[in-house]
Amino acid sequence: MNTRRAAAVAALGLMAVGCGSSSPKTAWAPTATGPPGVVRIALAHLLWPLDPAHARTRDEITVARALFPTPLRPGLRPGLCSSWRREGGGWRFRCRHAGAIARELRRTRLGNATVRGNSLLVSDPHAPYVLTEAAAAPPGVPGPFRLISASPTRLLLERNGLKLVILRLAPETALRLFRAGKLDEAPVPLGDLQASLRNLHLKPSVRVQRLLAVDLVAAEPGGALARLPKLRHVYDDTADRADYQALVPELEAPPAESLSPPPKGAKIARAAALAFARARKQIGSLPKVAVRFSVPADPDLAYGQNLLVAAWRDIGLGAYTGKGHADATFERVLAPYPSTAALRQAVGARPFIPISWVVDARLVSSRLQGWREDDLGAVDYSRVRSLASSRSR
Repeated sequence: MNTRRAAAVAALGLMAVGCGSSSPKTAWAPTATGPPGVVRIALAHLLWPLDPAHARTRDEITVARALFPTPLRPGLRPGLCSSWRREGGGWRFRCRHAGAIARELRRTRLGNATVRGNSLLVSDPHAPYVLTEAAAAPPGVPGPFRLISASPTRLLLERNGLKLVILRLAPETALRLFRAGKLDEAPVPLGDLQASLRNLHLKPSVRVQRLLAVDLVAAEPGGALARLPKLRHVYDDTADRADYQALVPELEAPPAESLSPPPKGAKIARAAALAFARARKQIGSLPKVAVRFSVPADPDLAYGQNLLVAAWRDIGLGAYTGKGHADATFERVLAPYPSTAALRQAVGARPFIPISWVVDARLVSSRLQGWREDDLGAVDYSRVRSLASSRSR
């Protein structure tokens, strides 16, 4: 464990001095060019088909929120619904398109909703927060932005003269285009965050937001980790969260020992080391069980899973990655609304092993004003303005 941790920290040091595949060897100043009234956005994942019920990742939810109107907006602001109040064990909302909202809530199984006139009745104590979810948006109702054109790799949206050009691009490609002034927003590629934060010319463009989201191992029903709690606990106590923290969120998000966000400055390293030592002693007495991990579709998650699986194999556990029936999956779980309870609900009833909290790192051009990201990864592009061409210095 100590050797692997040292290697991780050393690798992070190389990233910070710009030795990664996409990190520049010399400092450069990003050019902020482009027409006013146009925001060019690169996302690693694009929502397709354009159905808010299919939005799962941060990027897909970003597209869904721009295209489809939610009953309430993040922060419990009015959307299609203008007012709401408690009624019995649920809530009464006064809404436009109440019937469409009720059908969508039933379609996505977000809540039991009925309509009385222009009032929407939802029998859920958390209904106001639920109605902020992207999946609660009725797809047939015009949203914040009007769709001009669409394909699986490019969307063009418009609102009051402001155009959003949303492109599906690999983060490395998006970084090159951002440097050339051809994008106004781009993701920071895996492994480039610390180098970007240390680049004085680029640093003002880097926006880092810790999300209410966790990368975790979920035990699949009937799989080895679900059937054998003692084995799962050993996997939990020996998970190499230090390597993961150094190489994936690059020390910008803490390891996750539970689904309750850790207090700032919490000293968990010693407790984790003691738990690791105890768990390692138990490996010899455990059943010799192979644990198959499915291959994540997201390349960043696949990289992170490989770190974990390699560390577990190093200490004698039967972890491996392959096709076929999975004992466990490695996934990123986002809270649908700002509550730890919502995060737990999103995980579901499956046993799980939390690994790390999640950060979202974006490059944002100095041309953009009003760009803000909340702890769910939401950006209200209706509040963003793009200036005429300028140059970052």
